[in-house]
Amino acid sequence: MTGAQVRPGGRVLTITLNPAVDVTYEVAALEVGRTVRVQHVRSRAGGKGVNVASVVRALGGSSLVVALTTAHGGDEFAAGLAALDLPHRLVPSLPAVRRTVAVVAADGTTTSLQEPGAAPRPGTGDAVLAVLEEELTRGAGAVVVSGSVPPGLPADLPARLAARCRRHGVPVVADLSGAALRAAVGSGAVLVPNRDELAELVGGEPRTLADVLAAGRGLLARGAPAVVATLGEHGVVALTPRGAWRARPVEVVAGNPTGAGDAAAAALALHLARTAPGDLPWPTVLADVVATSAACVLRPVAGEVDGPARERWLGLVDVEDVAPPHLTEQPDPLEES
Repeated sequence: MTGAQVRPGGRVLTITLNPAVDVTYEVAALEVGRTVRVQHVRSRAGGKGVNVASVVRALGGSSLVVALTTAHGGDEFAAGLAALDLPHRLVPSLPAVRRTVAVVAADGTTTSLQEPGAAPRPGTGDAVLAVLEEELTRGAGAVVVSGSVPPGLPADLPARLAARCRRHGVPVVADLSGAALRAAVGSGAVLVPNRDELAELVGGEPRTLADVLAAGRGLLARGAPAVVATLGEHGVVALTPRGAWRARPVEVVAGNPTGAGDAAAAALALHLARTAPGDLPWPTVLADVVATSAACVLRPVAGEVDGPARERWLGLVDVEDVAPPHLTEQPDPLEES
């Protein structure tokens, strides 16, 4: 878009209410019921917001991780953030930080095992809001609230965090699911649902492009400033009051898809942080979202990006205007095998 106001810099704050220590096992093949020898092991601080912050840094941006952590004893999660050299503000409130395990076979097939989160101590929600308020006062270009809400915290906490950002004039990306996502619809956050999460929101699976557009328009009517639906191999569809666009991946990539959605949120947040409200060039943004998420799949660990692949794909991603009346000219790509 010509004439857009570009804002230099702008920190991206990421909020992770249910952090994890991510363990990745690389194996020749995963055979259920058999002993499987692990060829390589990687362990790092994780959770969706941590992955987002890592990708933001990989793309040349500045980020801050705001997350819960253990309230006592050794803090493997905090040590992991330090090892990643990611700036962070932690709220000590958990009895332990959960672990997740991704088993990645040589053919790219990935099996993910995720522990449930532990309930934090009372007062945690207010403590997170206080940290966010401090960091917003210090300056932020965009905020990403992502991941699940652990037991013991209200499902509307992400919506309250988004509302706090809105009062400061800071754009928010909400990458949530379930009750937390439903509560966030009218919070002023840009929604980033995948196909299953979009189905949760509207009460039925979107099977065609028309279904996705209808669902997105309904969410805009309920207060969302924009909806960016991530549809895997079918690409990404964005809806705003100004129009609708669809971006298709250049090619189908094999690898670890665990952090693809986080990479998409990171690319989106950086554009929000760097561009004045109302000037966002959505076709350019969607090309970046698709290229960055695909480049993340090529890496064995969530939060990493294959930089050369991303650069190669950026100019090749096909972005089309799918706002009516163009919709009637489009095939129904979600029905393609």
